[in-house]
Amino acid sequence: MKKINLIMLLLFSITISAQSVVEITYLDIPATKIADFVQAHKKITDMSQDENRTIKASWVYRHWYGSGASIVIYDLYDSAEDAIKDDLFAALNKNVKKLTEEEQKEITKTFDLWWAGFDNHWDEMRNINIEKYYVFKENADWDIPFVYVEGNYNSSGSFTDLADAFMEWSIKPGVKDGLMLGGGASFHYKGTGNDVQFFSAYKDIMDFAKAVSSSGSDNSEARSKFWSLVDGSHNDQILIHVGHLENGVFNLAGKDN
Repeated sequence: MKKINLIMLLLFSITISAQSVVEITYLDIPATKIADFVQAHKKITDMSQDENRTIKASWVYRHWYGSGASIVIYDLYDSAEDAIKDDLFAALNKNVKKLTEEEQKEITKTFDLWWAGFDNHWDEMRNINIEKYYVFKENADWDIPFVYVEGNYNSSGSFTDLADAFMEWSIKPGVKDGLMLGGGASFHYKGTGNDVQFFSAYKDIMDFAKAVSSSGSDNSEARSKFWSLVDGSHNDQILIHVGHLENGVFNLAGKDN
């Protein structure tokens, strides 16, 4: 099983191809250990970069409210082939060998703490068309602990019809005229997961609360079509951005991190 799977979403990298895949890893880490895991994740991520890696973007979120994992990692690739080819451990081993003996002992301790966080994890791979199913505000600041909302739905018909309806009803007007920084949809490819996963981002909890309490889009046709295609129950989760991979370095959310 691959050691690290996929970030979102994300979503927010302009360097990935239009037709991409995202590997999502869900971790069940106790709340008291999340801060230590995030620090270890930064160190391991930074140490595992080299020219042979195929990963294009990686975003990490922690649970805030709703059902779901305590940590979610979204790794983006240009293709499923690139996701399979990507070898974090080969790059990590190569870079660790360059360290002194004492430094190797320290990174080994960090690795053990980090890898323990993957006990009982689950994952999936999803397709995402960045050009069609992702919109965002220009000049949005992503280096903050923004609110990330994930919704998982199954469709009684076409996956794309469900996604198109939600994009027209919620995502596009939310970004254009509302408080949504960005949002979109991805489609199930392999692993355990729903047909369509929708995501949206807001500057903070207050903006998210204002957005959900407002009337929102008046596109009743798109709203009705969306709900007519929803099959069974759905689940939602509210997460907080804790960091992302940027120029080969894991950047913790916040200007001073």
